[in-house]
Amino acid sequence: MKNILSKLFFSLTAALLFVGCAALRTPKSPFADVIQTRIDLVDVQDDKVQISITPPPFKENTTVFYIPQIVPGTYEYSNFGRFAENVQAFDKKGNPLEIKKRDENSWEITQATKLARLTYWVNDTFDGPDGQEIYPMGGTNFEKNQTFLLNLHSMIGYFKGMKEIPYRLTISSPKKLVPFTSLPVLSKSDTLDVFDAQRYFHIIDNPILYSEPNAVSFDLGEIKVGLALYSPSGTHQATAYQAAIEEMMKAQKAFLGDANDTPSYDILLHLMDMERLQYFGGMMGALEHHTSTTVVFVDDMPAGELTQSLVDVVSHEFFHTLTPLNVHSEEIHNFEYNTPVMSKHLWMYEGTTEYFANLFQINQGLIDEADFYNRLLEKINYAQRYDDTMSFTEMSAGIVDEPYQSNYGNVYQKGALINMCLDIIIREQSGGARGILSVMQELARKYGKENPFQDDALFDEIVEMTYPEVGKFIENHIVGGTPIDYSLYLAKVGLIRGETDAALPSVLFQEAGVPFFAPQPNEDGIMEYVISGLNSTIEAMGAQIGDIFLGLDGKILPEIKRENADEINAVFQPSFLWEANKEFSITVKRNGEMLTLTGTLGTPTAKVNGIVEDVLANEAAVTLRKAWLFK
Repeated sequence: MKNILSKLFFSLTAALLFVGCAALRTPKSPFADVIQTRIDLVDVQDDKVQISITPPPFKENTTVFYIPQIVPGTYEYSNFGRFAENVQAFDKKGNPLEIKKRDENSWEITQATKLARLTYWVNDTFDGPDGQEIYPMGGTNFEKNQTFLLNLHSMIGYFKGMKEIPYRLTISSPKKLVPFTSLPVLSKSDTLDVFDAQRYFHIIDNPILYSEPNAVSFDLGEIKVGLALYSPSGTHQATAYQAAIEEMMKAQKAFLGDANDTPSYDILLHLMDMERLQYFGGMMGALEHHTSTTVVFVDDMPAGELTQSLVDVVSHEFFHTLTPLNVHSEEIHNFEYNTPVMSKHLWMYEGTTEYFANLFQINQGLIDEADFYNRLLEKINYAQRYDDTMSFTEMSAGIVDEPYQSNYGNVYQKGALINMCLDIIIREQSGGARGILSVMQELARKYGKENPFQDDALFDEIVEMTYPEVGKFIENHIVGGTPIDYSLYLAKVGLIRGETDAALPSVLFQEAGVPFFAPQPNEDGIMEYVISGLNSTIEAMGAQIGDIFLGLDGKILPEIKRENADEINAVFQPSFLWEANKEFSITVKRNGEMLTLTGTLGTPTAKVNGIVEDVLANEAAVTLRKAWLFK
């Protein structure tokens, strides 16, 4: 899982994390039995839970037990096996069998024909060994008698050759906690729940949230939607967010048309307090699964901010029901958790998904044109932080290794912009009748959940479905590394670069991604934050360029040096959660005098060279723009 620069919250470089997931094939199992798996959430010891696994009989004398090195949708090595401890094997009489750890994620059992049970203890990733490397929405949290967030890929493993065997999962839990999951339930009681999984992928594709009841469910036509929420302070209730989720998903269904046939979708929202979230560098966001998503945000977030964040994040995740759920390659269909081979098509799995997550909002009237244009501008600006000459297919195939891994975040920036350009090309060539959505709808009808495409054949198929101009763009800008001149494509729909007001993610910025202050050494060589640009709010408060920025809302910054990074962030962090009516102060030094400037947050904006509608655009360009945005 890799962070993506999309929306800033808890540090000047923190970002929402959006990740998708992939589909797996379900061939007929060669085994007649099931793998019995138990998790004990009652007898939690030293913040660890015990796992017990009983496999069917083995015919071979040696087997290997694996916990994933990587899981679909995370695009980097996680090595979840490091969270397992004291892995032991036993025969029917309870006698220990020889077991040897092969590497961080696998254990070899040399008397497999005698194996009756495997046991081990698992740390949660929230505070386990180097757990901060696992972003929280893809991890586990064990808080005894309070809550358990179970992303099962970090807890339950598989035996060599047995990934397609059904699993029977039994979980004992505290009486006051109830499970929320898309995993089919065989039986349920106050303290014991039994779930059914068709195969190993089905286990890891269905996270579980145990918490005190705080959930809502509703029907959207043929889709049953659930929202379960854990709030450590009890501040947030699921009922408060039903209306926004319902409006969003209705709009998504209308946008997708018959490309979506998901019968149910569950949102597991796990809120964390500020201090705990800092363990992960302030990272928030979601991890997508086929019929659910895990979402992590901070508990201190105001209801209005949390509502918009849910809309932005969950809309991205729900669009994964189109790709890769219904459109995916063989590499994703037959994913190897410990020897992965990656697909070339992250431009689609994440780029198309992220593009649709923004396009549908303007298409369905949830945002206006100016907001949509500013979102495109933000992606253009963020994309410049990555290698703009890197082949997207090459990056995708090698994404788990450098130099590609450090460019992963670009799939949400340039990946979305690639889809914008393809959309405009297809609209132009079809006289506005078709776009990239119609192409994805056709691919979904052809392939679906159980039929993958060949990785190397997809582009030829898309070109055959569309126009030669699409093929030229693919060759130059997706397979090839030629940078895209976005102004050429924006001009086709009557858009140009011009001055516009852009809303900022926090009062701390002079423009998106750029703080209103910059570090500079003074005459004594001591680093100071000097105000280098203004936004509408701090300008109205009386701040001036050249002022030395000392503190925010009564909190004075420590000395500006790397060792104080956490303390500096602690001063800045609350401002990302302020609501428009927040009254606050800025402390500055001007001409040797310390000043306290006060004001109300409002909506900080800044003049930027943004994307605006060209008043001189011809009628054809305006007509094409309307088809692009609203058809």
